[in-house]
Amino acid sequence: SSGINAEYGHDCFQCSHCSRKIDSKEKFLTNLGKPICMGCNNDHFRSKCTVCGKPIAGTSLVYKESSFHHACVNCYVCDKAFEVGDHENIRVVNGKDFKHADCKK
Repeated sequence: SSGINAEYGHDCFQCSHCSRKIDSKEKFLTNLGKPICMGCNNDHFRSKCTVCGKPIAGTSLVYKESSFHHACVNCYVCDKAFEVGDHENIRVVNGKDFKHADCKK
């Protein structure tokens, strides 16, 4: 047999990043074929929101080298938070400010 199950015994299955034992009922991911616990995945492998510093799961706003949760960025014109489906309706102004395309200013 091959793959992760063949490489590790039950008591040896641990996160390749922090070495913490991963329980058989616990969710995990792999990186380069090695198991990664969800904590290390969040802390070291997911992009972080530039505003709140928390890991981003799912879709995000990305501008230059920065990533943002939609809810962490408000339109600088109307001050409403952006929503996940707003990608086509977001514009960047002055190289730093986000706004809804239909907000006037």
